[in-house]
Formats: sequence, structure tokens, C-alpha cells
Amino acid sequence: MMNRVFSQCALGLVNSWAGSSFLSSIESRDRCDNILRVITYHRVDDPGENPHLYPGVHSATPEQFAAQLDQLQACANIVSLDDVLDAIEGRRRLPAKSVLITFDDAYQNFEGAWQHLKSRGLPVVLFVPTSFPDHPENRFWWDRVHWAIRTTAKPQLELDGQTLPLESLKQKNHAARLIAAKVKETPHRKAMPWIDTLCRELQEDAKPNEVLSWKRLRELSEEGVTLGAHTHTHPLMNQIDLEEARDEASRSRDELQQRLGKEIRSFCYPAGGVSDEVAAMLREIGYTAAFTTQRGVNDLDACDAMRLNRINVGGRTSTNVMRMQFLSYARGLKPIRQPA
Repeated sequence: MMNRVFSQCALGLVNSWAGSSFLSSIESRDRCDNILRVITYHRVDDPGENPHLYPGVHSATPEQFAAQLDQLQACANIVSLDDVLDAIEGRRRLPAKSVLITFDDAYQNFEGAWQHLKSRGLPVVLFVPTSFPDHPENRFWWDRVHWAIRTTAKPQLELDGQTLPLESLKQKNHAARLIAAKVKETPHRKAMPWIDTLCRELQEDAKPNEVLSWKRLRELSEEGVTLGAHTHTHPLMNQIDLEEARDEASRSRDELQQRLGKEIRSFCYPAGGVSDEVAAMLREIGYTAAFTTQRGVNDLDACDAMRLNRINVGGRTSTNVMRMQFLSYARGLKPIRQPA
């Protein structure tokens, strides 16, 4: 009980002005080089703007995102993917407090975030699942489940022998979380047909996907956005066999390279799904870096470049909490080495 109270007090301090001053004091002593923090965004929009999209991947409002960039510019060195790849391959070392900004899934509302990044001249990486652009019928399963449950007139749902009531928003959110957990534990070949059946039973009000078009992705690439591979159909790579995983990784890279005319050397695991075999396969087929959803920072002198940690930004993530997670010696995060 005391630990919980202390944690709540500490979080309150970190979120306060005093917390900001305290963090600035700690950050000034965090001088280790070649340590990389990677932050992850999905959607930057107003919460009520896209009710048919799953709220669990809402990262920030445009105003929150702009404020976070202001703080990042004040307390960190924002680096590009090329900087990171050079550091991984030993051609350079990253400066202290290095941060790489990444976005997953190529939602159309990346546009608003890009305007803030572009106006500041900041680099960013956008990971693209290549079967989704220009195919509005290909929809992310989490968005489908969210909207099917939210709009269904059915009073309940059967899931693995359990009756789940769907009469209140709280009950619907609970059901959606249970479904998401089941999908992540089920082989992809079984999970996706099951989602199709479930959404039909719920009388899904199908919406087109909200993914950027290839035309716009090419334009963004020319404007300075770095694109990375995020598979072709967005399966969890540890829930498909190794040859399927190889095809997903190769196909997404090849399509990006063909459409953009640029070399693609980075990969992002959907939902962080990775195994030793998949990581080794990515290295074998020529990827230089691959990003997980495991929280932490990365010591590029010691880490596995095929399992780079990231720090997810959610709708409730304050700038001070984000900064606290950047500290190279924060509890529970790696690394703890001291600067030379």
C-alpha cells in the first residue's frame, strides 16, 4: 500500500513543474553516448475525430504532439534513421540523449504530425504495412473489432464458452480487450478468419481503412520522411511459420524499394511479435535494424540491432513521464553503463 502511495506521489511530482526541474537536473548528468531512445506513435488526432478507429492506438492530439516535440528539442538530440544505422554499423557514435521518432501503421492522420515535424526540420520514420495503401478493403483487425463491438445491436457475445455482455460501453471495451488478447495468442491463419466470422456475427458496419496512399507515401518520402518495412499484411511474426515470416519481411521491403526507389534497411515487428528465429532471419536477408514494442533504451555498443527497444506514447503520456523513461539509468531500463 505504501509503495503504491509513493508511486502515485512520485508520478505527481514528475508531472508537476517541480518534476520538470528535477528531471532537468538528472538529464544534465546523463551524458552517455551511443545510447538510443526510440519513441513510438500511431495516431495523432483528436479523440472524437475518428470514432471508428480503435482508441487504444491513439497517441496524442496535435496540440499534445507539438508540446512533446518542443520538450524533445529542449532536452534531447533528435536523430535520423541513417544516423542510427551508421552507429549500428560502427561508422559513427550517437550523441548523448539521442532520440529517434517513429510512427507505426501509416495512418492518414500522420499528416498533422508531419506538419509539426516538417516545420521544425525534424526527422521521422514511418513504418508501412504494404498491403494496405490503395486497398481500403484491407482493414486493421483492431479497428474492425472496435467498431463492430461499439455499433452492434447484439446484447451479448460468446467467447470461448464465456458470455460477454455488450450493453454498456464499459462492457464493450472489456470484450474488445479479451478479443485482442485472444488474437495475439492465436496463429495468424486461424485468427484472421475468426475475426471475419466475429465481425459478421456482430453485423459489422465496415469502414474503409485510414492508411495513406502510395502516391502520398512517395510524396512524403520526397519531403523527407523515412519509410520502413512493417510486413505486408501485418501478422505477428511469431504467430506465423518462418517461411511466411520471410515472405512478409521480403515482400514489404521489396515493394517499398520498388515504389520509392530507395533502399529499405529497417523493419518494425507488428505488435512486437518476434522470436529468435525471426530475428536471425531478418539479419540473414539483409536488414540492419528491427524494432520491437519492448519498453527500454538501447546501448548500441551492446544491444541486438534486430531487437531494438522502443517507448510507446499513449494518449495519457505526459512529456515529463516520457522524459523520465529516456534516462539511460532509469529503473528497469537498459543500459546502466557509465560514460567514459
